[in-house]
Amino acid sequence: MNTIAAFFVGSGIVSAVVIASDLPRRKQSMKIMNSVWILTGLWGGFFALWAYFRFGRAKRFAPVAAPMRMEAPDAGSMPMGNKAETHMPMDMGRDRPKWQSVVLSTLHCGAGCTLADLIGESFLYFVPVAIGGSAVVGGWALDYALALCIGVYFQYAAIRSMQMLPRKQAVVHALKADFLSLTAWQAGMYAWMAVVIWVLFRETGLSKMSWTFWFMMQTAMFVGFLAALPMNVWLIRKGVKKGM
Repeated sequence: MNTIAAFFVGSGIVSAVVIASDLPRRKQSMKIMNSVWILTGLWGGFFALWAYFRFGRAKRFAPVAAPMRMEAPDAGSMPMGNKAETHMPMDMGRDRPKWQSVVLSTLHCGAGCTLADLIGESFLYFVPVAIGGSAVVGGWALDYALALCIGVYFQYAAIRSMQMLPRKQAVVHALKADFLSLTAWQAGMYAWMAVVIWVLFRETGLSKMSWTFWFMMQTAMFVGFLAALPMNVWLIRKGVKKGM
């Protein structure tokens, strides 16, 4: 089991590295999505690579003519085009099939959860947190609080990029857009990890320093993704959040 777990965790790390190495040449039009794709690679592995190269990868940047101005008699200044070193991503504003838009919105939400769990579980290894005498419940509460903070920031960054709203209004919109989606993702994760902790590894326990633990966390992310997907469909349909 540990060998299989090491393979999948390793494939996640390799996938994240592949995506990260491609992004400097294919930067996302929405900056926060650069981080989203790398974080998705960590848990998504080959699925993340497929999604990135299938519909997530930005097209190459194209040169944009920056206007030059030439003074003309009795005509004021006239703009003239020249090929300056200004670039813009060719995928900006492109239309996507609805299913791709929903998947991207869900992955965007999940990236905050991924980063929160990486930080939270690493912290809990050194400083256990218990609620009601349960370290598991205490850990889940900490992970959820971190996920909410990071997830709302990710959503805030996306909203500011797409809509250019005032900061306060963007934060409120981000909270509305991400709260239910993030909660659904975390609920799916916790459901799987409950099975892992109290059923699959009830007798032996599972160390956070093992490959198997992080493979179970990768699997939990997949379950969280599946749980959050219909929630994002509903939120986009109701206009609570915009598809990406």
